[in-house]
Amino acid sequence: MRFMIDDATKMDPRSLLTTAKMSAITDIVSPRTEYLAATGDDTLLVYEDVVLAVGDAVFKTDRLTLDTSNLDAGTSFQMGSDYYVYICDNGGDNEIFRLSLNSTFPNGFNADNSRKIGGFHFGQCRRHNEKMQPINAAGVERGAGWQSNIFQGIVPRSVWTLSHRPKCSPEGMVYLGSGTWIDIYLSSANGAGGVKSAYNELPTTGTEGHNWYAQNEMLGAAGKRMPSYAEFCRYALGAPAGADNNNTNAWAMTTNTARQRTGYVAPAVSSVGCRDTTGNVWEWMDEFITRYDSGTGAASIQSSFTYRDVLGGADQGQAYMNAGYQLIALRSGGSWNPGVIAGPRAVSCAIYPWNVYTNIGVRGACDSL
Repeated sequence: MRFMIDDATKMDPRSLLTTAKMSAITDIVSPRTEYLAATGDDTLLVYEDVVLAVGDAVFKTDRLTLDTSNLDAGTSFQMGSDYYVYICDNGGDNEIFRLSLNSTFPNGFNADNSRKIGGFHFGQCRRHNEKMQPINAAGVERGAGWQSNIFQGIVPRSVWTLSHRPKCSPEGMVYLGSGTWIDIYLSSANGAGGVKSAYNELPTTGTEGHNWYAQNEMLGAAGKRMPSYAEFCRYALGAPAGADNNNTNAWAMTTNTARQRTGYVAPAVSSVGCRDTTGNVWEWMDEFITRYDSGTGAASIQSSFTYRDVLGGADQGQAYMNAGYQLIALRSGGSWNPGVIAGPRAVSCAIYPWNVYTNIGVRGACDSL
């Protein structure tokens, strides 16, 4: 059905460009995709000249800063929480912005007079320089005490907009760059067969019977994927290594006996804002290597190839390998008790994907929309 028509006489109502028509054809007109940005520990910048429709109203933003005074409830941000940014229409000439924990619409408004335009995560952050290298309180790259130079605030790379966000749900994620988003937290069960990135949750591991294949399927149910080792090294950059005799900077002390809740150790945060990249549980990677028996020649290797039923059941197919443990899935970061072995480049090349290990979890990645 024709929505508008070119009628110079303006007798046909379809020729009139009304506000209602403008709002119906306007999604977002913005000079930048990232029209929201963290400018302080608890402040958010809205860039100017962004045209947004809210119901039958169309607003053009001015440059302004949002903070706790824009909350629809409470007076401070809550640790480990995802907030949504709404533009609202109260019938006046100026738009109203609200920051809310509600994912549908903010308190005091409804779905007709408010619109969600972005969001962010409030959590633990690390001070770093322009190279993403961690700095100490004096601004020295990896200077004395850099491990403890952290703060609670809006995680800068967690800020998302309708034009700058992952294809999956954006909660609990940070932008790594190059079109990739990464979960802030190790994956925990979402209660619907998938996973979520959430604060103060037990990471899902082999304790629940999950191997590499199961973790991969759970990520897929949430619209996510496993990261590569190269991506791990980028999102773990700036996280402190573990220690043998304490859990000060990572849950990795050699006497630990079990996994810990996500985000439990405050300094265990990387420069981009990912938690527990060092210690707690290993992270499965989306990369494999093949391993041969040592000391065997090419002829014996070739002759020992056969189909092996190791992939988790008769209905899963078989792997054609020269040894039952030849296919190895990389895992990174370290678990709860390797001590100094745990670190932001730590990698293990010893575990096959069909085995179930209680100390291996996973973290989700997703491409940009």
